[in-house]
Amino acid sequence: MKKLNKHNNSLKGLFLLFAFIVITSCTNQFDELNIDPNAFNSAAPENLFAGSVKSTLDLVGGHMNDQMFMMYASYYGGKGGQFPNFFYNENQLDNWWRQFYVDCIKNNQEIIDKFSDNLDYKNRVLIAKIWKSYIYSVLVSTFGGVPYEEASLGLNATNYSTEEYIYTDILNLLKEAGENIDLNGDQLLPDPIFNGNNQLWIKFANSLRLKIALRISEGFPTLAEQHGTEVIQNEDALINVNAENAVMKWGSEQQNWSFNYDRYIFVNPQNDIVPNVNFHYMLNLKTYRDPRLFEIIEPSSNPIQVIDSVFESGSTEKVRVRYELAYFGRPLGGNGLVDGWNLNQNDNILNGIPNQNYCRPKTETFMAQDMSFNIITASEMYFIRAEAQLKGWGGNRTAEQYYTSGIANSFAQYGVASKLSHYLQQDGVKWGTSSLGDKDLYSVQTSGISANPLDKIVRQRWLASFNQGHDIWCLQKRTRMLPIIAHFSPDGSTGLDWSEIPERMVYPPLSESGFNNVGFTAAVSLLQNGNTLLSPLQMNKPFSPINYTELLAEFNQDFATNFYGPSEDDLIAAGVTYTKL
Repeated sequence: MKKLNKHNNSLKGLFLLFAFIVITSCTNQFDELNIDPNAFNSAAPENLFAGSVKSTLDLVGGHMNDQMFMMYASYYGGKGGQFPNFFYNENQLDNWWRQFYVDCIKNNQEIIDKFSDNLDYKNRVLIAKIWKSYIYSVLVSTFGGVPYEEASLGLNATNYSTEEYIYTDILNLLKEAGENIDLNGDQLLPDPIFNGNNQLWIKFANSLRLKIALRISEGFPTLAEQHGTEVIQNEDALINVNAENAVMKWGSEQQNWSFNYDRYIFVNPQNDIVPNVNFHYMLNLKTYRDPRLFEIIEPSSNPIQVIDSVFESGSTEKVRVRYELAYFGRPLGGNGLVDGWNLNQNDNILNGIPNQNYCRPKTETFMAQDMSFNIITASEMYFIRAEAQLKGWGGNRTAEQYYTSGIANSFAQYGVASKLSHYLQQDGVKWGTSSLGDKDLYSVQTSGISANPLDKIVRQRWLASFNQGHDIWCLQKRTRMLPIIAHFSPDGSTGLDWSEIPERMVYPPLSESGFNNVGFTAAVSLLQNGNTLLSPLQMNKPFSPINYTELLAEFNQDFATNFYGPSEDDLIAAGVTYTKL
């Protein structure tokens, strides 16, 4: 990638001066930044913890999920802004970095520092260690090595710890918590995650430990296997049913509204920034007649006209029909094309569709004031165990049984359990089978699923984990198996004709180089391509990017073909008004 910073020296100097005055990096004046002058010097652990959770929810489940992770997971189609278009805004990045260390980590670390020597707070300290591990698991898998030990101590200038060091430590913290939380000991009350249930905190610690172990299994196989095989020996101590899901939740009071509601429902936002459901995600739901589609996706209020070929009612003869289709996703790069394809946009059924017409996430679920954000679900844990079984880490069931349970728990989560049996019998979904799938808009990718067990597990985990953008970005970086494409209209600052999903997010280039230059410089020297979006993390699986100019592309309408089924009777059953041609 070309040099990312295109500011001239004078602008950079002004920014540094401004940044020095109005913001502080995680390593500068760490203690002062989060002090409430009206609060007591020693806040109760419950108050500190609630503040840390709310800040984490707003940042990881809100702002960063909306601007980065949902695009990187191919859950959202393209939209305006530098982060959604695979670049970054330096000021915003500085702000996020500061929020991680000050708002999310510092309060939580204070519980560990102030109450570790008091046995009356034993469980609450262990819970704080679980939360510390969760926050750092997001940080290190997003940026790479980051300030860790010294940042937790509040030092002004900090070294960056390596990926391996941080993963080793947080996995040990989770092991400590999973083994030492006392079911009859002190409780965290009020508790914004598990309502004071110590058993569920144990399950969360163990489940997060297994999840992180699998996440790093490509880059740190020995460390991953050590923890993975140990955790899976006691599956009763993992999240096993939806009632045990680890979930953060916003509130109905205005100060606690969800990021999505505040940004996209309460105000009237610009059409270009409103999130649309990703074309390829929807294509995979459509191909396999997935009933979760109608629970996850809001139909467009402005359907497109499609011409389809279906079996005539009561006949094996086909007829051509015209009808309106309210379900269509937006490609990641909009309708951007690769130079050299020489395609005619007049052949593109989505050409000219206004952004506001594409499907959006279900309002009542993903745009509500008090919506939830999943950290770990039972469905996800079964897919994780299915993959762990393939790796030989152990488990009481076969990979196929775990896989089936993962789908079943996802269907139950979305209230469509009655339709599970039919879904599981389809080629590509059924274990041991394969499917050709449908071609995408450009005919360069399909929704086909091979008979490879890992392909099935990864695909279904993607389909089941909508809105968990960070988790699926990590899944793709580790496996490279999701049927998605590059961004064909990336931000102009990248200097690229198209851009693959970023390997990482860059360290804040101005604030960290200005306030923590020694640590920053040392960390950057360890990155393969420097402080860029294209420097792979150690946890990432190596891959060879596709040269899209060499692909034979043509516009395709499979996504709009037989959406409701292959026959006229299916259209009737779905209540679709149609015209025979």
